[in-house]
Amino acid sequence: MEEKQEFTLEAFELQTGHYHSLLHALAAAMTRCVIWRYAGTEDKYNVLQLFRFAEDFDKEHPIHDRSFYMVSAEGAIGVSPGMEYLTKWMFIPDMDEASIEKLQSDIRQLEAQSKAEEQARKEAEERARKEAEEKARREAEQKARLEAEQKARLEAEQKARLEAEQKARREAEEKAKQAAPAAPAASATAVPHAKFCPHCGTPYKSENARFCANCGNPRK
Repeated sequence: MEEKQEFTLEAFELQTGHYHSLLHALAAAMTRCVIWRYAGTEDKYNVLQLFRFAEDFDKEHPIHDRSFYMVSAEGAIGVSPGMEYLTKWMFIPDMDEASIEKLQSDIRQLEAQSKAEEQARKEAEERARKEAEEKARREAEQKARLEAEQKARLEAEQKARLEAEQKARREAEEKAKQAAPAAPAASATAVPHAKFCPHCGTPYKSENARFCANCGNPRK
């Protein structure tokens, strides 16, 4: 059993040699030739030049109906209204050494330009990375400085508040001490009362008693 092949426009073009755009025809022709001369003129195109031309030409002159582009075995490119024998050749292969050398020079210039652009891109990315890291470092330092200042301010405020409270407490204690009445001083000549009556020997019932409860004599 044969494997079923999926149909694509590219496969059809390769099998028939009929191309539906100048760019597709150029893709096939550039494997056979790298320099072309525009038919009826001395204008020459290398691969890069013809590629740019084909891009614009396909946009401005799309082919319709049964028309197609043809590519010869030598790499010539032509357009046909529908029959191969009616093909009008547009680009004729031209392989002079000067043109090939110019193409090679253009390719070297493009490679050098591509390398320079790649180097510039890498340098720009590296510079952007370093700038981002420097910015992040500065922001981190700024944040740390602000946090340290905030912490120091809070600690200073806390210390000042505690000192003020302590000072106010001491002042209040001093003020209360000064406002308290002084305790009366004991008389130097005061003589403690006797605990027993000197007449009958009966003990007094309390320290404040002024008379003996037994004989009635005054307490001395």
